[in-house]
Amino acid sequence: MTAAQEERQRQMYRWVILVGVCLIGFMTVGTRATLGNFFKSIIADLHWDRGTISFVVAVNLWISGFLQPFTGHLLDRFGAKWLFAASVAGYGLGVGLIGFTDSLGYLLVVYGLLVGAATAGASISLTNALVAQWFRDWRAFAMSINNASAALGQLVLVYISYLMLEASGWRVSHFYLGAAVLVVTLPLALLMPRRSLHASEAAGGTRGGAGRQQVSAGPLETTSWAKALCSAPLWQLNGGYFVCGMTVSLFAVHLIPFATDRGFSPETAAKAFGFMATISVAGSLLSGAVSDRVGRKNILAMAYLTRGAAFAVLLLWRHEVALYVFAVLGGLSWLATPPSVMALTGEIYGMRALGTLGGISLLAHQIGGGASVWLAGVLHDLTGSYDLSFTLAAVALLGASLLSFSIAERRYSVRYIAPASMPTGD
Repeated sequence: MTAAQEERQRQMYRWVILVGVCLIGFMTVGTRATLGNFFKSIIADLHWDRGTISFVVAVNLWISGFLQPFTGHLLDRFGAKWLFAASVAGYGLGVGLIGFTDSLGYLLVVYGLLVGAATAGASISLTNALVAQWFRDWRAFAMSINNASAALGQLVLVYISYLMLEASGWRVSHFYLGAAVLVVTLPLALLMPRRSLHASEAAGGTRGGAGRQQVSAGPLETTSWAKALCSAPLWQLNGGYFVCGMTVSLFAVHLIPFATDRGFSPETAAKAFGFMATISVAGSLLSGAVSDRVGRKNILAMAYLTRGAAFAVLLLWRHEVALYVFAVLGGLSWLATPPSVMALTGEIYGMRALGTLGGISLLAHQIGGGASVWLAGVLHDLTGSYDLSFTLAAVALLGASLLSFSIAERRYSVRYIAPASMPTGD
């Protein structure tokens, strides 16, 4: 097979990968977002307080976060196929088993440990890393398509889960959700590549067409994730991503309970959440396309600032309209960050350790998410309100915006370094 034929095969196969990870994200991220619908039903059925179930969610987030660097390293070394297959199988099984919960210990094992560990192996961070390896041109936009599919899954499955909850309760609903995850995602995982693809092999891996130019290495490009930890951009990216996880997990778990506490019906709250997921599809696609043109750090700074404004609106305005204003602002910023974080990480540090570095980023994200979910539940039990938690989120987002804007993207990103000349053979 000639080099040109191999390149055409890579070009075609990368679209198979993109479609596959999009559908995996649709199901896995979509089912994770359904927890807000089931939150109060589980509490009422099992006679728990909000701090208790919030702790279980925190354990889930922390387990998935701490395993992210490890699963990212597995992706870098061995490829996606068997990692994704084992992970989605464990995820679907765990979701289905939630319906049999009869004790806190059981839910900690099933949702905290099993679902948490499985999430780490097929997370949006890892699927984005895989997409980044196969797409050089329009990298952020390709990842934004992946994120948009996850947002679409949230839109569809949150509303479907609300209907299932009304029809058959939270236990039966989880059984069907778990079965759906297994049926849809496991065959797709088996279509993923057996080995990791690095920058030198990537489809579209040259600039200027026909192999005339070779991408230069950036000043911080490395094959070692440990070396990357010694540089400022990774800490700036991960500091912002910690706040991203803190605030996304906060509204993913507590927004619907917050809305019903304020007197809105569960259906209204679910519709507002679904509307936010709809907006997040557009936000993800728009941010990916724009960041390919105006820079990653600017998109990150604007996304965090917009999300902070969303929390401020929700705190200061108690009308139902505020719920939908939050949905618009929150939706635009919800999935605007992962494509830019992953793309900028790859463009600064290279592709060879991207899975591991992406895992470290998601570790920061999940630590923040677990802490905020648990703290919000505890503070609600103590004060009867989410106001303090949402205020802390708004302030933290302002800090994340400033931290992201301070990244020296033009100094370190390979996108701003002239490509080296490469012999053409003419």
